[in-house]
Amino acid sequence: MTNRNSLGRLILFIVLGLIIGGVLGECLGLLFGELGELMNAGGYDNIVRNFFVASFDLNLGFLGDKADPIVINLYMIKLALGFGLKINVVSIVGMIVAIYIMKWSGGSR
Repeated sequence: MTNRNSLGRLILFIVLGLIIGGVLGECLGLLFGELGELMNAGGYDNIVRNFFVASFDLNLGFLGDKADPIVINLYMIKLALGFGLKINVVSIVGMIVAIYIMKWSGGSR
């Protein structure tokens, strides 16, 4: 890896691609839900909307199989430890496009 294509830059582009793609996926899901209502095509439960909105949820509470975060209550301070991801189809496409843009914009000097 060169200076222009550092690991930090790669992670930044991946995260930005996932965020922008996730927001775009939710917007497209809303749009296709409204179109489904207008066209009597299943309303908000039509197949096109479900394709864009359906997501893979990964929630880790760090201990066990529960999805809730681990809460440590120290009387004055309460800590909650956990990690969650919500990835849909458009966020994956956004990540791929962001990586492509990063590779394209990191030309040689």
